[in-house]
Amino acid sequence: MFSTFARFCANRHLLPGTLCFPLALATLPLLAAEYGHDHLDTSASLTFQEIFASALENTPEYLEAAVREGQAGDYAAAGSRWIAGQPSLQLNYYDDSTLDNVGLKEMEYGVQLPLWRPGQRSASRDLGQQYEAQVDAWKTDLAWVVAGRLRSMLADIARAELGMQLQERAVTDAQRLVNVTQTLFDAGEVARLELMQAQSLLAEKQADLLEADAEMIDAERAYFIYTGLGLRPAATHTEAQSPREEIGSDHPRLLYLRSSVDLALANVRQSENAAKGNPTLTIGSRRERGDQYQNYISSVGIQLSIPFGGGSYVSAQTSSARRARVDAEVEYQNALRRLNQGLHEVEHDLFILDQEEPLRRTQADLSRQRFDMALTAFEAGETTLAQAVIAQQEALESERALQTLLLQREKLITEYNQLIGILP
Repeated sequence: MFSTFARFCANRHLLPGTLCFPLALATLPLLAAEYGHDHLDTSASLTFQEIFASALENTPEYLEAAVREGQAGDYAAAGSRWIAGQPSLQLNYYDDSTLDNVGLKEMEYGVQLPLWRPGQRSASRDLGQQYEAQVDAWKTDLAWVVAGRLRSMLADIARAELGMQLQERAVTDAQRLVNVTQTLFDAGEVARLELMQAQSLLAEKQADLLEADAEMIDAERAYFIYTGLGLRPAATHTEAQSPREEIGSDHPRLLYLRSSVDLALANVRQSENAAKGNPTLTIGSRRERGDQYQNYISSVGIQLSIPFGGGSYVSAQTSSARRARVDAEVEYQNALRRLNQGLHEVEHDLFILDQEEPLRRTQADLSRQRFDMALTAFEAGETTLAQAVIAQQEALESERALQTLLLQREKLITEYNQLIGILP
């Protein structure tokens, strides 16, 4: 696997080779161990490019790389041959010894060479070039797909981490409420029922923290399986939004689908040439005698065979290739529509979040102040436990709404960059 990683990293179209070997050394021991229920270690120096390099090497789709490259090389080699196909040997032998037995003997042998039709060799070379171009486009598209999956996984980790932080804050607030209630209970100012209520709330928040912790472990496990890394970045992954506003023809997915259209068109021409058949040139020699009293006569023979006609047969044989070309064009157009639709939806969501953010910040600040005031008032005996609990819940939910909005905005920016075709 390490050798595969090294070959993939060496591809200049995808990754700088300097990023790969430190990752490989760090990854090998981890791949041999089972991932448990502990949290992954974090690293402040681990970059997205390094994680991307490992994920790219670890993706199952990379197994296609060698086959695709071999296929492209085979077609390119076929188009550079001097003849249109495989030559064949021919041998004919005649002997009347088992019938009339007058001594007739005849032997023919030669080589049959399939020839190119006019323009067929250039069409075959073009097919090989299209396969080679598609390999490069496929590698870029694969990198784009892996980047999108990785962006999504890091966003899942960030969301789970935020959930844990909010639940830890909820536990801290509930503990503060228990401490105040315990003090008041010891002083005989509140009933035991209120103390039990505060303790029950603390247990509930602690149980919610366990669930948030389990969600975090699940997100980290998915990340570990996909990247093969036992480290994750300490900071939330963020990106600057691309200034581009339209999806261009250089988009990795569109480049790959366009290469599929071009390849399908080359296959149509190849199918037409195959259906028309190839001229064949046979060069050989004959040695013969009419009977046993004659001397052998040796001669050289040249035979040329040229197929012609059969237009309806050619059309029938190429119909599947022509349909495949149209299907490839349809897929290209549909992909372009899906990308544009997704991009416009993300743009709209970002616009709404930008309008909502200041309102959520104000709500979170006021809710936090209200909870602090309610807790102080409860400690002074000026309000009830129920009112303090309500204030705590409102403060927690307001903070959750704000932090979730900020995190969603960062995720939408990465989605925007992904849809616009920006690779890390």
